[in-house]
Amino acid sequence: MPTNITFIIAVTWCILGFAIYYFLSNNKAFAGRLGRLSRKFDSQGNQVLVQRTLGLLFLGIFSTLIIVLHPGLPLRDFGLTFTFLAGPPWWSFLVIPVILVIGINAAKQDGNLELYPQIRSKNWTPGMIAISGTSWVLFLVGYEFLFRGFLLHASLDIMAAGPAIALNSALYAFAHFYKGPGETFGAIPVGVLLCYLTIVTGNIWCAVVIHALMALSNEWFSLYFHPEMEIVKAR
Repeated sequence: MPTNITFIIAVTWCILGFAIYYFLSNNKAFAGRLGRLSRKFDSQGNQVLVQRTLGLLFLGIFSTLIIVLHPGLPLRDFGLTFTFLAGPPWWSFLVIPVILVIGINAAKQDGNLELYPQIRSKNWTPGMIAISGTSWVLFLVGYEFLFRGFLLHASLDIMAAGPAIALNSALYAFAHFYKGPGETFGAIPVGVLLCYLTIVTGNIWCAVVIHALMALSNEWFSLYFHPEMEIVKAR
């Protein structure tokens, strides 16, 4: 397939696929028809699990199928490989303590606690924490494959790294628009970092790890600091 056609398909699916995921995942009637994914959560918690499952499906699995169904487009060329062009730069490991420090401070803020944890259960068991964490990671694998896998690598085939990163980060920031200006503008530097690490290493896994660390630490810190939530023994 010509590279420009692959790029057009990638951009189109990035916009269309995310839009379908967003509207379906926020449709309570649709989510209700899918039933309960876990008996440990109430209807609101199960809706969040459905949202993350739809994200894995539309952003990750469908993106993978689009590539697989076109001969000559191996998944490894889109960052879905366990081989590395190079190891992550040494300074990238400093991102981990920075994320944790920022996460602890942000988690205490009222604005953050109004949104996170996304699942609003008052009593959390270790099993619930594990299920929610697993759903986060699977969702983010799909999320990162769409942006840092399919879209970024299709862009790099027809343009230089700078414009490809700029386009990717712009669409990535727009995908956070519904979460408010804080997350929208914050997504820009994060998007640039994740794109750079993906290009350097040749795969999406650094981006997945960093994104998952951000999501999980925010959920766990928010749960810890939330005045109306607590961790209880398994029932």
